Amino acid sequence: MPPALPPATRPLLPEYSPPNHQPALLAVGLAPLLVLLTFTGVVTRLMDLSTALAVFAACTVWVVHEMHVYQFGVDSYNADYVARHLAWRSSDSLLALAHTPGTPEPTAAFVGRFVAAERVLLRDGQQP
Repeated sequence: MPPALPPATRPLLPEYSPPNHQPALLAVGLAPLLVLLTFTGVVTRLMDLSTALAVFAACTVWVVHEMHVYQFGVDSYNADYVARHLAWRSSDSLLALAHTPGTPEPTAAFVGRFVAAERVLLRDGQQP
């Protein structure tokens, strides 16, 4: 267990750490390779066209599913973070907390986007 930080260096906002994006990156990285290998198999006549279309459809469903799960997880995390830690504070106090030394950069950036959007939670990647 790490030692407790002195009160002056303890961050006042919990760290912003959205869900892991690795499964979505894996799907986005591997699906095109699988489609390329399938296309090569069709061209070299090692694979039937109907099988290749099934592989393409499966890869498409895999990528769409992983991206949907990731986006849903990030949006849920953001809504929970705002409800627990940001909604009850004023904009001035949020900006002061975001600029406090020791506040992690992802936390400061998220709080800054939240305040810049006039305290409206935007979808991940949306700009105010």
